[in-house]
Amino acid sequence: MSVTVARGEVIALVGENGSGKTTLAKLLAGLYNPAAGTIHWDGTDLAGIDGEALRQRISVIAQDHTRWPLTVRENIVMGRPAEADRLEAAVAAAGADSVVAGLSDGYDALLDRRFRGGHDLSGGQWQRIAAARGFYRDADLVIFDEPTSALDARAEHALFERIRRHADGRTVVLITHRLASVRFADRIYVLDHGRVAEHGTHAELLERGGLYADLYLLQASAYQRAADAGDLVPADGAGQAGIGQAGVGQEVP
Repeated sequence: MSVTVARGEVIALVGENGSGKTTLAKLLAGLYNPAAGTIHWDGTDLAGIDGEALRQRISVIAQDHTRWPLTVRENIVMGRPAEADRLEAAVAAAGADSVVAGLSDGYDALLDRRFRGGHDLSGGQWQRIAAARGFYRDADLVIFDEPTSALDARAEHALFERIRRHADGRTVVLITHRLASVRFADRIYVLDHGRVAEHGTHAELLERGGLYADLYLLQASAYQRAADAGDLVPADGAGQAGIGQAGVGQEVP
């Protein structure tokens, strides 16, 4: 089965450990070459597109994003010209404005305590800075791999809402194991052992009663049990993400 991603859409990739979510995202970004099938962008096989030209049109915020020992500004623009309005817009979109406001040196704050005057950020704060990096790049295709794993439920919801707004005219591919937050996606692809098991909207997949419905209801029950116990964190191990093998053909606008 092929995966089709249209311009301006938000596509969610979900599945259990080893289902192939991250691998598929890396294939879409041109970081991997497909062992089988082809990937097309506007009808052109990625195999025939110059790698540098392709990278200029894609932004990837990886699950294991790098915490560069640089200033806040440098961590976000990453070698691109620092445009004040664009920088502030990216920071606001990622919810990182509160992080910047809490640093005495603002955008000039050095994010590494090994240096004099350096600062150390929490995992959630770093995740906001990484998201701002993705927004600042202003690419045609933006891939977010587990962008909220270190965020609390309220911050997670706010970031997903911002991603939805950021998709205007862009294509967003979102990988997450928190299924409660993919309901806003235009389409959801459920991967299972490197294959597309099912796809559709949140409502369609729930009505189908397949793998997605099983995973969603499992997580929902975990949250309910946690809420009944006075805790807002899902049960350990519920819906964790992972890396597997993807063996499908993909089409990207």
